[in-house]
Amino acid sequence: MTTPHYCSKRLYFLKQLTRAGVPCQELLHFYTAVIRPVLEYAAPVWHFAITQAQTQQLESVQKRAIHIIWYSTQGLSYHNALLAVNLPSLQARRKELSNSILS
Repeated sequence: MTTPHYCSKRLYFLKQLTRAGVPCQELLHFYTAVIRPVLEYAAPVWHFAITQAQTQQLESVQKRAIHIIWYSTQGLSYHNALLAVNLPSLQARRKELSNSILS
């Protein structure tokens, strides 16, 4: 799976935007518009075949993005960081996308 590696390049750009003083809401918009679609590409098709290791790799990219955008989440568990910034996990989003297509 090369998606996390591909997203690492985009996370580097997110870091550069952070260093440039871009507000958190704009950073979140960049993440949801540029990085997350790569992580979710064709998710309804492959969601049921993904391994736990692959799920963890994808979630680790989102975790890194959250820590870059909101430095105050450093040290929090991934679950608590998601709650703090009001974002769903990628797994929950994939499940929701898959269920909406099946309905």
